[in-house]
Parts: sequence; C-alpha cells; structure tokens
Amino acid sequence: MNPNPVSAGDPAAVIGDARLEGIYHYWRRKCAGRPMPSRADIDPVELSATVWPYIMILEVVRASGVIRFRYRRVGEVFWRATGREPTGQFLDESVPDIASYRQYVVGVYREMIERRQPLYTQNFLFLEGQRAPMQVKRVSLPLSSDGATIDMILAGHVFDHESCERDWALSKVSQMQEGDRIFLVA
Repeated sequence: MNPNPVSAGDPAAVIGDARLEGIYHYWRRKCAGRPMPSRADIDPVELSATVWPYIMILEVVRASGVIRFRYRRVGEVFWRATGREPTGQFLDESVPDIASYRQYVVGVYREMIERRQPLYTQNFLFLEGQRAPMQVKRVSLPLSSDGATIDMILAGHVFDHESCERDWALSKVSQMQEGDRIFLVA
C-alpha cells in the first residue's frame, strides 16, 4: 500500500488506464481552480461514451454520525458484477460482503472524504477457478456543492481480467488483496 500523495508531473500517470485517466482529467478541468467541482459541474455525457460503463456517482449521506454512500448513477460494468442494478441503493446494502470487499470500498471512500483529495486505488480479486487474479483499478473523485463538504463522489472502476468479457460476479471472489492506494494531487 502506498498512502502517499503523488505531486510530481502528471498525477494521472500513476493510474495506467486510459479510461480512468480520462475521468480524472475531466474532473480536474471541472475543478476550475477550486479544490473540487460540484455535482452540478459534472455531466457524464461530456465524457466519451467508452467510459460510461465504468462511471459511478455516489451521494454521501450523513445521518446520526454515520457516513453512508448511495448510488445515484452506476455504470453497467459494476452492476453486472453485483448481479443487479443498484441505483438508489446504499453501497453497504448492494456490494456483497465477500473477502472484505465491501469494507474495503467503504474505507476507500471514507478515507477520500477525510483527506479531501482524489484517490487512486488498485486491488486484486481472486476468483474461484481462476489462476490469475482480477485487477481492479479505481479513481475516487470528491464533489462538493459548497466547496468544503464532500457530498458526492465521481468514481471510475475498471475490472481487468479475461473473465470480464463473460458474465462474472463478485460472489465468485474468494480473496482480496490491496495493491496501491495513492492520493492524487495537482
């Protein structure tokens, strides 16, 4: 795990996936000199249609001192992995609690909120019956309607594995291993 911010050169260079780099660069443009853009600044149709299946928008819900995440827009790649379209549902109710994946994803979003910085993460999912793990790359990009409180998240997820070409499900995951966790700073 690499919890250190990247500040030299192009922060997107650590991502290594053109789809996620495109989402990150779009988010940076929408910052327009601010620490983060608002949800109103984000229009997924301004992005290439090739990244739509990988994009999510999550609402940050704060109630009784607890932070939860509700899906507002979910790309096909992700809902295919969970076996259902989760728009309108909370992440902690939609993502299977297999191999600690749910806690990992919730932790990624909470850490991004705490640090108030965009975050790149990479992890590996080991699938039953597969020799090679599936690599999962994610950019988590904060959005704020008041410029201070993160109330939405623009995220991109890419699942890289030969089985992604066929139907697969998170329920087939037997183990998860974290790779990189890098805060992206300009």
